[in-house]
Amino acid sequence: MPAPKAETIQTEVCIVGAGPAGSAASLTLSKKGIPHLVVDAEVFPRNKPCGDILTTGVLRALNQIDPEILTEMKQKGLLNPIWHTLTYPPNGKPINIDFLPFDGKKGEPGCFSVSRREMDMLLVNKLLASGFADFRQGFRVTSLKKTDPGFELCSDSGEVIQTKLLIIATGSGNSLLKQLGLEIPKSESAIGIRGHFEGLDWNLQETGLFLHPDIMPGGLYVTPLPDGTCNVNLVMSLNKVSDAGISLRERFDSVVKSIDVLNRKFTNAKRIGNFEGSMLFLGTRRRIVAGDSYLVAGDSAGLIEFFSGNGIPQAITSGRIAGETAISAIENQNFSAGFLSDYEYKLYQKIKLNYAGGRIVLPLLHKPYYSKLVLKFLNFLSGRPQTNAMLRDLLYEKNPGKILRKPGFYYKLLFKREPVG
Repeated sequence: MPAPKAETIQTEVCIVGAGPAGSAASLTLSKKGIPHLVVDAEVFPRNKPCGDILTTGVLRALNQIDPEILTEMKQKGLLNPIWHTLTYPPNGKPINIDFLPFDGKKGEPGCFSVSRREMDMLLVNKLLASGFADFRQGFRVTSLKKTDPGFELCSDSGEVIQTKLLIIATGSGNSLLKQLGLEIPKSESAIGIRGHFEGLDWNLQETGLFLHPDIMPGGLYVTPLPDGTCNVNLVMSLNKVSDAGISLRERFDSVVKSIDVLNRKFTNAKRIGNFEGSMLFLGTRRRIVAGDSYLVAGDSAGLIEFFSGNGIPQAITSGRIAGETAISAIENQNFSAGFLSDYEYKLYQKIKLNYAGGRIVLPLLHKPYYSKLVLKFLNFLSGRPQTNAMLRDLLYEKNPGKILRKPGFYYKLLFKREPVG
C-alpha cells in the first residue's frame, strides 16, 4: 500500500520558532486578526538554557506586546524579585549594583528571575488562545527553497510549507541561516552549559557573575529561581572552547572548586537533572536581518548584548517589529527585499547595541595579557567604595555615552577617596 502523501500547508506568514521572538511576532499578527503558521522543533513545555533573567527592558517589551502577560506571571507565582547583581572578580570582593524600582514605583522590582520553561509555555498558550495562530509543535524545518513568491519549507517528516513571508526566530539554530547565506561565524559566538541546583547557599534576591582566568572570555552566572533552586550557567567564547578542545562540563567543576567564595556556596548543593547546552550569537556587528520574503528576529539575528549577555528584551522587541512589518507587507502585498528593509531600519533604531565595543573587546579578551589586565582592573574597582553607586547610575542612564565622555567620571571612579552617590 503506498505511503500517504505528505501534507502541504499554505500560509501568508510562517514563523519558525516559538520562543520570545516568534511568540511576540505571532501575538502582534493576532492583534490584527491575521491568520498565520507557527512551527517549532520542540514540544512545549520545553527547557531552554538561558540566564532566566527579566530585566527592566524585558518588562517594558512584554508590556508593549500585552500588559496582561506580566500580570499573569505574577498571579501564577512565576516571578522571583531580584534587587541586586554582584560581579566577583578573582579577589572575591563583589562589585554590587542595586536595581532601582520599576519606573520609579516604590517597592516594584525592576528585575525578576523566571524559568524559561514556564515563561515560554505561557507565551505559547497566549498565541494559541488568540485563535489566529496555527501552531505545529515537534515540526523541524530542515530545508528551504526560494519560490515566487516566498519560500517552500520542508520538515524532517516530509511536510511542506508554502509561504509568502518567512520569519526566522530559531534562536541559536544556524541551519536556516546557513541556507540563506547568513550563518554567524564561531568567532562571533559563545557557547554555554546550564545546570539547576538545589541547596546552593545563595541570596534569592540577587544574581551573581563570577570571573576567572580559565573561562575568559566568559563567565559563570548564578540566578536564583522562584522555586528556590538556582540556575548556574557557564558561558565561554566558542572560538576558545573549539580551538583548545575544552570540555565545558569539566571546566565548570574546576572553576567552581577554584573560586573560594563559590566553592563554599556549593558545599551542600546538588544538581537537579542534566546539564544542557546552547549557542549564543553575540551582537558584535549589525547583520542582514531582512531580504526577499524573509525577516530574522531574536537571537537568530545576533542581538545578544555582548557585555551583559542579555538577549530576551531584544528578542521580544524584534519579534514585535517583525510582526508589524509582516502586517504592512500583507496589506500592501509586497514581500520584496526593498519593502522589508524597513524592518531592519526600525529594528536598529530601537535596539542600540554597543557593536563596536564588543567587536574590539572580544578579540582582545582572547589574549591572556589583556584578560589578566581586565581582571586586575576589576580587582582594583572592587576595593573602591564609590564603584557600586557609579556603575548603578551608569546602568540606568538613558544615554551612558554622556557620562562616559566626562573626564570627571573617571576621576571619581579611579582617584576619589570618599564614597560617591
